[in-house]
Amino acid sequence: MRVFILGIDSAEPELVFNKWRSGLPTLNQLASEGAWGKIASTVPPITCPAWPASLSGLNPGWFGLYDLRYRKPGSYFDFGIVNSRILGVDRVWDILTRLNKRSNVVFVPVTYPPSKINGVMVSSFLTPTVKSPFTYPPGLKDEILNVVGGSDKYIIDVYDYRRKDPKQLFEELSAKTEHDFKIIRYLLKKYPDWDFFMAVIMTVDRAQHTLWKFFDKEHPRYVDDPELKDGLYELHRQIDEELAKTLELLPKDTAIIVVSDHGAKRMFYRINVNEVLIREGYLKLKKDVEEPMSLRMADEKGLIDWNNTKAFSLGAYIAQVFINLEGREPKGIVKPSEYEKVRDEIADILKSIRGPNGERLDNRVFLREDAYRGSKIDRMPDLTVYFDNLHYGANEAIGLKSIYSLETVKGPDDSNHGENGIFILKDPEERVRGNIKGLKLEDLMPTILSLLNIKTPDSIDGKSIL
Repeated sequence: MRVFILGIDSAEPELVFNKWRSGLPTLNQLASEGAWGKIASTVPPITCPAWPASLSGLNPGWFGLYDLRYRKPGSYFDFGIVNSRILGVDRVWDILTRLNKRSNVVFVPVTYPPSKINGVMVSSFLTPTVKSPFTYPPGLKDEILNVVGGSDKYIIDVYDYRRKDPKQLFEELSAKTEHDFKIIRYLLKKYPDWDFFMAVIMTVDRAQHTLWKFFDKEHPRYVDDPELKDGLYELHRQIDEELAKTLELLPKDTAIIVVSDHGAKRMFYRINVNEVLIREGYLKLKKDVEEPMSLRMADEKGLIDWNNTKAFSLGAYIAQVFINLEGREPKGIVKPSEYEKVRDEIADILKSIRGPNGERLDNRVFLREDAYRGSKIDRMPDLTVYFDNLHYGANEAIGLKSIYSLETVKGPDDSNHGENGIFILKDPEERVRGNIKGLKLEDLMPTILSLLNIKTPDSIDGKSIL
């Protein structure tokens, strides 16, 4: 038995399993012949905690990640960018390497810098530049560059997708999809002796942030554009067609999994969380801020009165609220004995926020100890908030003169991340079939090991579906 996984970052169950199912024949056939269903993402449903959780079988509290960046202990805004060295947990290929089984790992998030494994690795979108050592073994890099026609043709990611012309964005994402599958199929042919092969395609994630409003007539900023109305669908169709070509290269005894780390849904507005905290007296400024700026910039300008601040918020899709706790934060003022009281007060305020026309929102608040477990839980947000169950995003900027906005300093978004991804498994032994419920991302890793007849570690949080 071998296991092949295609990850489609941000693939939304409602689109893949319902709206567009008949137009995605490869995915439809795999689901019809195997098992399929929604798979619950991590809290929050963001790429960098989600993929490591799925491949380690562990809750993000074990590796301390909740976003693309992380706050370094003992600081307010000294951020690090997530990388493979800070995880500190085994992922599937680490276990397989110790068992002398071979893994080919391609474009999987949080694999830069690439690690030494029994197999090959090509790191993902967090690779700094094409000059970086983004493969293992190092010599594989020249092979990969030759496959796509040289270093000037290699596409790490499609950048600035929020502000790019949508038609240009579509073309670049289509080219990126073709580019990535070309490399995937090259590696399948060149290095066929593998037990586990995994690749992740990022283009749907980038597309949904900008192209959602062209197909969704219920979107508040819907745009009727004949050229772009099927843009997001066409990218799904392209992935489906490329997957069909790829499956032809797999041995018959291969278990096939298609999975996404989270979904997506239309975004109505953002809630400017720090503006709320300022209005309610939990975040204090030394003087009024007259222009929009990040909280980090406000701190650099000396505008935050930390000696009187009880809480602050980070995050652009999901609100991540931190209490200014004495003994933990550099200038913490909330005593440990007051921690739960202050946190509960803020949770109640954020849960009660309504929309700009007074409409009731389905706001969901997660306490740290309810969402997380593990040795690095102290690094996680004290509160995580899904505004209107993720139909509203968050914004950490201040100086906006309102608690509502449509974009962050990085630009606008048509969609937010959704709390569920897709899961499809075609098992040659047909041990599980049909629509399955109750899946969570942490179940992926033990399911992979079960397919490979490897004992699952007792210490993980997920369970095999077999």
